[in-house]
Amino acid sequence: MDVDVAGGAGTSRTVGPWWTGVSFRVNLAMANVGFYVASIGVVVVVLAGDLGLPLAQLAWVGSTFGYGLIAMALAGPIVLRLGPNRVLALSAAALGVGSVLLAFSVGAAPAYVGAVMQGLGAAGLVLVSPGLVHGPDAEKRLTQANAAASVAGILAPLLLGLAAVTGLGGRLPLLLMAAAMAVLGMVALLAGREEQPSVHVAAEVAPVQLSRVEAGRRWLALVSAVAVEFCFVVWGVARLTGTGIRAGEAALIATAFPLGMALGRVVGSWLIARLPMVLVGSAVTAAGTLLVVLVDAWPVVGLGQLLAGLGLATLYPILLARLMHTPGLRPEFGASLGALASGTAITVAPAVLALLATVVDLRIAFLLPLPILIGTLLLYGRPRPLVS
Repeated sequence: MDVDVAGGAGTSRTVGPWWTGVSFRVNLAMANVGFYVASIGVVVVVLAGDLGLPLAQLAWVGSTFGYGLIAMALAGPIVLRLGPNRVLALSAAALGVGSVLLAFSVGAAPAYVGAVMQGLGAAGLVLVSPGLVHGPDAEKRLTQANAAASVAGILAPLLLGLAAVTGLGGRLPLLLMAAAMAVLGMVALLAGREEQPSVHVAAEVAPVQLSRVEAGRRWLALVSAVAVEFCFVVWGVARLTGTGIRAGEAALIATAFPLGMALGRVVGSWLIARLPMVLVGSAVTAAGTLLVVLVDAWPVVGLGQLLAGLGLATLYPILLARLMHTPGLRPEFGASLGALASGTAITVAPAVLALLATVVDLRIAFLLPLPILIGTLLLYGRPRPLVS
């Protein structure tokens, strides 16, 4: 099977085996990002038990991805000059080595180092992957990549939990990421053999004032969508426990949200071509949010989380593609802005919802996604065709 192995905008089109293709690299990268993100909560609990540490002492581990995204965003315009495939290989190495350290650590120090490397490596994959996907079909291809992330996100807690229950060790499935990252690193290095580091002077990379305004608007829209997503990711289980069920039962029912995300992204590329998915997705998410807030029964709250996941599924890839295709914005800056948007939303939105929950209860605090969704629609405005 012959495929296009173009490594990004402006590179030539060549022919080679399927595993050298852009889609393989991006989908494999994002699937492992999804696995990593979904593993964080379980790993923190398992690690606390293995090391004999209180959960509060490991709370920062859950924030390493957000801080890694912000760090990568700031360094992105410089780091990406190495070439996207080199950055992909380096990020894969960081996530893979970090996963090995976290899987086998018997002490706190190597576990901490592993967690930091995981966060930075996953953030690097998020930084570089969108730049490899370009052209008028970028929204569809990014949706497919995020579908891979969502499916892996469902598998992660199941595999980690099974390993813990059977006595294999709750951290052992992290080695699956290490193996996958070894493959990704080798493929990225092979694909990047002809890649030349890019050098840009300041005048070349500075966008025009109009592009800055447009990029700022699109950036805020992306922040808004990710903010709503992580309100559910971080606080969905807690909202379910508020209905009176036990934590274990709540964790199981809360898989409705990532399940909704996965289902929505699997069919997302088909939906994007036929429906105004930012509007439709926001409406479905709002309906799910209202169910979470207005009815204090776990089946209805679970259904609300499923609907919210379905609605949010295509928002991130659509809005990220829009940001990356801002006229006059260089790919290096677009990728950095995308990572910064996610990092900002991941670190801020759940904290704001938690702060609201100290003033009102968590159930009422879950109204927060509604004004954010309205803001997303206003910032998105009228959709325009993407250009390559």
